[in-house]
Amino acid sequence: MAKIAVFFGGSSTEHSISIRTGCFICKTLHSMGHSVKPILWTKDGAWLVPLEYRIEIPFESVNSPDSFAKDFQKRYGIVESKQLPVLDADLVFLGLHGGMGEDGSVQGFLRVLGIPYTGSEVTASAIAMDKTRANRIFEHTGQNVAPYLEISKEDYLRSPGNCIERLASLGFPQFLKPVEGGSSVSTFKISDPTELADSLVRIFSNDTKVMSQAFLAGTEVSCGVLDRFRNGEFQTIALPPTEIVPGGEFFDFDSKYKSGGSNEITPARIPEIQRKQVQELAILAHRALGCRGYSRSDFILVDGKPFILETNTLPGMTETSLIPQQARAAGILMEEVFSDLIEIALSVR
Repeated sequence: MAKIAVFFGGSSTEHSISIRTGCFICKTLHSMGHSVKPILWTKDGAWLVPLEYRIEIPFESVNSPDSFAKDFQKRYGIVESKQLPVLDADLVFLGLHGGMGEDGSVQGFLRVLGIPYTGSEVTASAIAMDKTRANRIFEHTGQNVAPYLEISKEDYLRSPGNCIERLASLGFPQFLKPVEGGSSVSTFKISDPTELADSLVRIFSNDTKVMSQAFLAGTEVSCGVLDRFRNGEFQTIALPPTEIVPGGEFFDFDSKYKSGGSNEITPARIPEIQRKQVQELAILAHRALGCRGYSRSDFILVDGKPFILETNTLPGMTETSLIPQQARAAGILMEEVFSDLIEIALSVR
């Protein structure tokens, strides 16, 4: 059994989801017999590091990030530092989402330290997080992508009217989102130029680049991909896709993470030929971006034709997340998934 440090929290807008992911990861790793040290990265950039490896995780306040941080500090003897103390771990299991936790920054930091970590490496993390660059790779590999445009904050401040006019050329409705965001945080369905102008102001208060994509009406599906070691061989498999019927207008933050926020049907109610196509395209995206360990790609089926929306390199691992649902439908225990992620991390040094 390994000594595993779990990174979770972070300064991104997905902090609260990362806390739930981190707790799920810690609970699962503990059930597997590993020694676990949960390391909370606070919103203001401090690291809260327990002095020892513990088996007890404070789940009680998991849905309240501010209370969770306080409970976490009370529960353990904590070293709090803006600089991460020396790690005595065999590897780091990443439970971070968005921002520097998913864009390759933390991955590069751990690589410099020579500490193995789960999930994709630096380059794949950075490219997948940048939605515009990822779309260009998807297009290059033959995937269907909805028409899109990118606008920088610098361009917007220089000429807001011109930027609004450019984005309006995509037509309405359209989806406006941060280039490097995730979990549909700050994703807006835009219906007219006025709404577009208001949403740009809101997004640029936190982000430096936005991307907007033309609206596509169809069936939303999401498909996880796992890398596995079996019988001495490395395999990449696609999980059963999930059909997503959002409770709101689209699969937004609340639909993803609030109980009852959406109707998630696994396996998806789509014809077998479409299921296989989505699985093949999810593996194609995983490989084209250079993902490692696992990923999850989102698609929309328009008259049966899949359009890829994005690929997540550190997909959510909460009680309502899609990868656990899909693994269960495939008859794969999460302990098996985690064992593969750990083995792959330790094999790359």
